Amino acid sequence: MHPSVLELIDRTIQTCREHDVATSICGQAGSDPDMVTHLVEDGITSISANIDAVRDVQHEVKRVEQRMLLDSVR
Repeated sequence: MHPSVLELIDRTIQTCREHDVATSICGQAGSDPDMVTHLVEDGITSISANIDAVRDVQHEVKRVEQRMLLDSVR
């Protein structure tokens, strides 16, 4: 969650989106709810999480996507 690392991830996701390239993340980062929020807000394509965190990650993705949808119609 270091700001420099988040900036690099943001740039990577944005560049991939500009070139229609899917972006995915795996490992510990995909299991952290704060990181999941950040990634979904940035537009990541997919997230791989540890098996013990899958349910929490799914819930967080749904929550963030619903909030983003509601914000877009306001």
